[in-house]
Amino acid sequence: MKVSRVLLSVLMLLALLSPLGCSCQGPPPAALINGTSLVARAAGRYFEAYEGGRWKRIVVEGANIGASTPGHWFGELSGTKKLFRQWFEQISEMNADTVRVYTLLNPEFYEALNEFNRANEEHRLWLLQEIWPPDTIPGDNLFDSKYEADYHREIKLDIDALMGQADITERKGRAWGKFKVNIFPYLLGILVGREITYEEAKATNDANRDRAGYDGRYVRTTGDANPVESWLAQATDYTESYAEEKYSWQVPVGFVSWPTLDPMVHPTELTPGGAKEDEVDDSQALNPAHLVAGPDAKAGLFGAYHIYPYYPDFMYREPGYAQYSDEQGVLRYGGYLRQFMSIHPDYPAVVAEFGIPTSLVAAHIHPEGFGHGGVDEKQQGVMIARMMRAILKEGYAGGVIFEWADEWAKRTWSTMPYMIPFERHILWHNMMDPEQNFGILADDSNHKPFGGKERLLWRAAKAGGKATGSGGVSALYADADEAYLYLAVEFAGGEGAALRPDTPGDLALAIGISTLGPDRGTVKLPVGGLPDLPAGAEFLLQLSGSAGGSILARPDYNRGTSRFIAAPATDSDFEQITWVSNRQQVSQADGTVFPPIYTNESVLHYGVFQPADKRYDSLAHWYVADSGKKVYIRLPWMLLNVSDPSSNTVLRDDRTNLPPGPTGLRDNYGLDALGTVKTPGFLFFVAATRAGAPVDYQPRAGNAFRVDAKPYLWPGWDKPGYSGRLKQSYPEIKNLFK
Repeated sequence: MKVSRVLLSVLMLLALLSPLGCSCQGPPPAALINGTSLVARAAGRYFEAYEGGRWKRIVVEGANIGASTPGHWFGELSGTKKLFRQWFEQISEMNADTVRVYTLLNPEFYEALNEFNRANEEHRLWLLQEIWPPDTIPGDNLFDSKYEADYHREIKLDIDALMGQADITERKGRAWGKFKVNIFPYLLGILVGREITYEEAKATNDANRDRAGYDGRYVRTTGDANPVESWLAQATDYTESYAEEKYSWQVPVGFVSWPTLDPMVHPTELTPGGAKEDEVDDSQALNPAHLVAGPDAKAGLFGAYHIYPYYPDFMYREPGYAQYSDEQGVLRYGGYLRQFMSIHPDYPAVVAEFGIPTSLVAAHIHPEGFGHGGVDEKQQGVMIARMMRAILKEGYAGGVIFEWADEWAKRTWSTMPYMIPFERHILWHNMMDPEQNFGILADDSNHKPFGGKERLLWRAAKAGGKATGSGGVSALYADADEAYLYLAVEFAGGEGAALRPDTPGDLALAIGISTLGPDRGTVKLPVGGLPDLPAGAEFLLQLSGSAGGSILARPDYNRGTSRFIAAPATDSDFEQITWVSNRQQVSQADGTVFPPIYTNESVLHYGVFQPADKRYDSLAHWYVADSGKKVYIRLPWMLLNVSDPSSNTVLRDDRTNLPPGPTGLRDNYGLDALGTVKTPGFLFFVAATRAGAPVDYQPRAGNAFRVDAKPYLWPGWDKPGYSGRLKQSYPEIKNLFK
């Protein structure tokens, strides 16, 4: 049978218009209920999707996708269509069924999701779309007329865009472009608002006592609703009414909240000497029982909760939570989940954010290890799996992991005062910042340390220049990238093997680090018989088989005590870098005092830090090569008071009255408040000792350190290089979702 030329031309044109390599299906058909289209709905405590002509229960197993990539702020929306397609492939391969975004992204995101879903009918990804409100709330009053008008305008614009019916002109910090793809067939729900703070809740409730209650067609309040609850009911109702009235579509609409506003009373959350009604994390309430679906709601209402195990402190201090356990032991997180679900109404509750960051340091400590950081990549996967199993066991509609990829643009209360200039912190990866390291996908530097571009700083003279006995140090190499400073200490023989943990022997290594030049820091290291340094040291790095690894700071250059002077000195005093991560509290029930908990940054973790090595340990700071000839060290920039490695900037501030700790600095001074200088380069003075006595020190000339050693000044950058790497947690989560 011959095919006409016209038909052949049409077929060729259709082939050209289809995405390459795509055996695409159309979007799934929607259910039509009294003239309204639906593909998803809330049904009791779960979601249902319309598939194959029937409603099928969905358990949400997803990942949150952030708006920034390294080197970019959130408002730049820098993700590309190619990158999103790659992420969707990896997320789907992880057996997830949902992605959530916090704001309207650029058209490329929705085009990529549409293409992926049409090409992967059996592995489609649902979308939870949040409509981000204006960042600033005048007077913290949600009912401010301009704030509400601006938010309603954004709601309409976002729904138009999701329907593929928007052409948005360029605007700063928000998505723009031509939205031509109807994403509603893949829309599991729309989220309204964001985490409401204590200050916003209190101000809104105090200023709007006459606005308690809202009677909407799609969402309304019931019982003794407060103004915040009424505002959320009004905003969700407005969202659904616009989609219904303009496009004859409904989707489940949800509000966002967190344990800070849960309606339960937590006696252990009380600041000594304070009043319970002023307690930031347990005085204001958003009660989900006060919000219900209205009479015209076909898709229904749901709650989206950001629930982490380590904050607020009542998450692990409430005695009853310790009675909860799983196959691996006590799981206080599950105790909270159970209590919250016991007061939740009969509509879906999604844990829309939960996760554990893989930062080197924890900003908040947890008794079972579920802290705000300080967790390696394998532990991350195990902990996420435990939390997700508890989420499902307690009857939640599912969970969405925070987050898919690391975001360098984020910051934590414990790090933000030290990242200066703040506008450049997107150019480097702060491995000590928990918020930057939540991802299942790591955004690593492209640079491969010790890959041939490291710099030889000095080599010991072949004749002389070494003290008597074994343990001679022959050379020092340095390297740097967007996340770390790297050092490699080379031994003349294989003596470095004696530095491995739990290795018999008394060999130790001490390295004085000068970061501010010759006129700052101390010229004495705490090693008997060692000559003075030719330049002052602000830090002391110590490694040994018996004591492990540590880094100490000069008392007047210790970030933990907010001292950044590093005055010239001749003493050998160095101290640990510690600060309060969990503040002291007291139980309102029985007066039990919960003392403060300190984070210790001085401890250096032993392990291989090359991701390609099967022994890779993401928390590692140092290890000894198999041959014993080299000791490899990596130090995150902030640990050395480097405020911006991309511009060689370090902290230095001669004030003596700075409040201790990051909270004191942030609350009193804010961002970019500390003094900084450009480093002239780092100098490293190495001493190998046995039984505390030096057997070698380098770089040296005769019986003294060399004075002509060149400092290490790494090249700066204005554009970071990075590449994605699936963390070691990925297989665990993939198996969990399977």
